[in-house]
Amino acid sequence: MTQATRLPFGTALALAQRTLAAPLAAVLRAEDTTMPEWFTLNALGLRGSTPVGVVSSLLATNGLNAAAVQKLLEALGSAGLVEERDGVVSLTTAGATRYARLRDRIDVVTTRIFEQFHVARVEITRGLLQEIAETDPEQLTLRSVRAG
Repeated sequence: MTQATRLPFGTALALAQRTLAAPLAAVLRAEDTTMPEWFTLNALGLRGSTPVGVVSSLLATNGLNAAAVQKLLEALGSAGLVEERDGVVSLTTAGATRYARLRDRIDVVTTRIFEQFHVARVEITRGLLQEIAETDPEQLTLRSVRAG
């Protein structure tokens, strides 16, 4: 693909996601951690104690249904990484330590990747992706349907 080729947004996003996921997957493999486990630890590390329903909604974006989320939470609980009380999931001390180790390893890899690009462009892209992530998908869908 030449630099002159301008990809449609969705294609560029999918290819970028594939490219960026490979180093993340390598770190997780080295740490004997699955993507769903990382997503769960990361969600709890960023949010703190979180209702099971919210964790389930977050993991649904990665293809996990409620039963799979419950099984994952039970496995993480058995490993001593999370605890669930009154429908709220929290990292244990061991879970917080595991999360910090994974986050730090991933941060090193992420820094190496993004050092290849101008810092302002990286920050603009991160900001745009965060705005998109914080947008209600139902509102976007309604606007798209009404416009069509």
